[in-house]
Amino acid sequence: MINTLNETHLHKTLKAIYASENEGSLTEQPVGDYIADVVTKNGDVIEIQTGSLGHLIAKIMYYIEEKRSVTVVYPLPCVKYIETTDFTSGKVSRRKSPKKQNLYSMFRELTALCPVILNRRFTLEVIESTVTEERKTTEDAVQSKNGRRRFPKKWLKTGKRLESVGKKHVFHGKSSYRKLIPKGLEDEFSARDLYNALKDGVPGLKMDNIRLMIWVYVHAEIMECTGKKGRSSIYRLK
Repeated sequence: MINTLNETHLHKTLKAIYASENEGSLTEQPVGDYIADVVTKNGDVIEIQTGSLGHLIAKIMYYIEEKRSVTVVYPLPCVKYIETTDFTSGKVSRRKSPKKQNLYSMFRELTALCPVILNRRFTLEVIESTVTEERKTTEDAVQSKNGRRRFPKKWLKTGKRLESVGKKHVFHGKSSYRKLIPKGLEDEFSARDLYNALKDGVPGLKMDNIRLMIWVYVHAEIMECTGKKGRSSIYRLK
């Protein structure tokens, strides 16, 4: 139960959903030196990850070495609300975050998973979600719990709450990742070509999303660089 002490509503809810969808599953089960979120009756593992996917790489590789299939569930916060509780009055304020994410935003998280992306025992499920981030103000400016703040701020994150789930995207094997490349770009294209082909249909798409996507695809051997055209690198799917 120690593993669940700091569990957020978001993580707990998705864990319960996946356990109920897989009859005979058990939650919080020891697998070697790790605790798996869900272990199915066949011994396969489901991991719910609401933070950085890179933190799971050692776990995933261990499960694969143990010949277990691994499904990583990643709730992508396409819509996020921020709910802040004032530490003195207890008053709660709520606002919509201006930050926008789309399916291509996930590639920032996938950079650490390149060694396992195409492993036959690995599946990634990305769920477009509406999430509320819970915060509480503090009297003094403080560092975040994970120590990542550049400058201290007068609030801390206290949890994440799942409001609703939308479309689910399942990635397993090379063909599933290739589907994110628009038709007509299978042969040769630059990062700018890919961005231009996607931008009208993907709200909030940034060039940085495309650069990270290409980096992941090249390192996972889904595509390769074939040379340069002017100052732009040219790629094609493998």
